Amino acid sequence: MRWIAEAAAGSRALVAALVVALAVAGAGAAQAQLYQGPMASELSPQFYAWLRQHSDAFFAAYMTPDGRVFDPENGGITHSESQAYGMAIAYDANDAETFDRIWTWTRDTLRNADGLHAWRYEPGRGVVDRNNATDADLIIAAMLSLAAKRWNRGDYLRAAVQTASTLGEAVLLRHEGVVVMLPGRSGFTRPSQPDGPVVNLSYYHFDVMRIVADLDPSHPWDEAISAGLDFYERVVDAWTPSDWTSVADPQSPVPAERFPRRASYDAVRGPINLLAIPWDRQGELLRIVDRRFASHGAVPGIYDPHRGVRTADLAGTGYELIAAAVHCAATGTQVPMRFFAFRPETYFSSALQLLVIHQLYTKYPRCIPI
Repeated sequence: MRWIAEAAAGSRALVAALVVALAVAGAGAAQAQLYQGPMASELSPQFYAWLRQHSDAFFAAYMTPDGRVFDPENGGITHSESQAYGMAIAYDANDAETFDRIWTWTRDTLRNADGLHAWRYEPGRGVVDRNNATDADLIIAAMLSLAAKRWNRGDYLRAAVQTASTLGEAVLLRHEGVVVMLPGRSGFTRPSQPDGPVVNLSYYHFDVMRIVADLDPSHPWDEAISAGLDFYERVVDAWTPSDWTSVADPQSPVPAERFPRRASYDAVRGPINLLAIPWDRQGELLRIVDRRFASHGAVPGIYDPHRGVRTADLAGTGYELIAAAVHCAATGTQVPMRFFAFRPETYFSSALQLLVIHQLYTKYPRCIPI
């Protein structure tokens, strides 16, 4: 773990102390939130200082001074997703000031009256689409809830509850005996989609869905979690991954008709969601995904499920770290040290790298090289 010692300019003894702290989680770990993982209560101030250095580099590259997280590779646009990721990264690094800046911009610019958030903002034009994106609203609600507890902010909790409650009403749909989680309030059911309902499996962030379920017990979040895992199992078993999936027949999810028929920048996040769950079939599903990654040099790629061929690599440290994390969870092989040295590359790859680093520390400390 020389990378921590170098980044923090500390000693080998400091590094060893970090690892020992991670390895001795006691009975109190059972009380940790699912998002935080069983090791959360053992993370030391040194860990947060080290992660803060990385998050500072991320925000210097991808955030304006007023808290707008942007994607320079796509014209500087901001999505509710980028704001949600920014809030998660700031929370993970215990950075209350940056968290509040990002949230304040999000609240003042993207938040609709009902508590959901407009999904797309363009510089010079402002908000161009008020429809919401479910993944962003899930993460925003969950991060606000966690931050309310950590920093004693009742205003955060009130906003979290409103978002969770409205989201449950807007996107949970009972269809053919299962509860489907739509990707947004509108545009994903018939007649908009002839093979609707359409879902985006990468939006099923199972750990934050559990937090939202606690915020909003009046809606069937547990059923949505169960159905989402079932969709994952069927898609992974058949190896028909796609960014957008029709669940018109919930027993046979297939690539959606009116969306690009590929698995790419959305679907690459799916394995992160599988890493978050402690349920029985997790290991088997991760082994299937690991074999697919391994057959292409442990680099995720863009895949055409109709032709059954891979069409391009997804090159970038964040994407490759996903494959390395899956490989460790599936086989026990530790993640190479190079993935823990953070330098901004592109917005999306960099955000995923930081999110997966946090996931490894809190849920898979065995994957961290000593």
